[in-house]
Amino acid sequence: MDDHRTKVDLLKLLDDNHLTVAQGVSDRKNLLFVVGKSSAFKELEEFASCNADRANVKIDIVENMGLATDGPLYSAILSGFGSDDIVSCDFILLPTYTKLLTAGGTLIAKTELGTEDALMKRMKLCGFLNVVKSESVPGVVVGNMPTYKVGSSDKVTLNSETKENVVSAWKLDDNNSETISEDDLLEADDLIKPDSSSLRVCATTKKAKACKDCSCGLAEELEAANRPKDAPKPDTSNAKSSCGSCYLGDAFRCASCPYLGMPAFRPGEKVQLTGNLLQDDF
Repeated sequence: MDDHRTKVDLLKLLDDNHLTVAQGVSDRKNLLFVVGKSSAFKELEEFASCNADRANVKIDIVENMGLATDGPLYSAILSGFGSDDIVSCDFILLPTYTKLLTAGGTLIAKTELGTEDALMKRMKLCGFLNVVKSESVPGVVVGNMPTYKVGSSDKVTLNSETKENVVSAWKLDDNNSETISEDDLLEADDLIKPDSSSLRVCATTKKAKACKDCSCGLAEELEAANRPKDAPKPDTSNAKSSCGSCYLGDAFRCASCPYLGMPAFRPGEKVQLTGNLLQDDF
């Protein structure tokens, strides 16, 4: 894009967004031009001097935006309008623009053709409103800051009728209010205490039936419950471990192991606890 075309596009954008005033009017708006390289300074300085009676123009390099300490002074920021000069409006630069723009200020950003939608999305996420593509200049996106300042507040006033309705909605009248007893919400079945046997279920099958290769002890518990009371107890004096790992310690024992909690021992050795293990630590 040549210098003449750039100046024509800038005048179109400024007039379309009402950022210039007629000659002789003192109430000129403050505009900030952000360029990506210093070579774009010269052409924009010439444009600023030719239109000094219509707007107050300041030019700065994008590298200096991170050091900007100015408050919201600018009615509009025009980004990347030097010849062959594209300024990437990313999530680092856009928040800086929001701090420099006044309430209702305008951001006019030039981007590469085909990337307008991505820029519009970033501007919306940073709080810009009315974000649209420029109809007069291709590759340009325009957005506005909200008309209110950050941290501003306003008083909400209610007329007497509305205020009375709000108060009455939260007022409890003991004479008219109906209460429900919590006991009335319970059914007869809710008051019956469940049988403890019905609560014993397998963690795998979710039923009162042990799964295959049960290791949680439910199989032994169910077997003991179903065994007749007068049945003789099995002789375990010569019992041997089915897994062969009981003597190795708790890390190798199943959940129903009779040696659970005891120290490791040698096969055939009788487990004995020393005296200090039977004493309280406190």
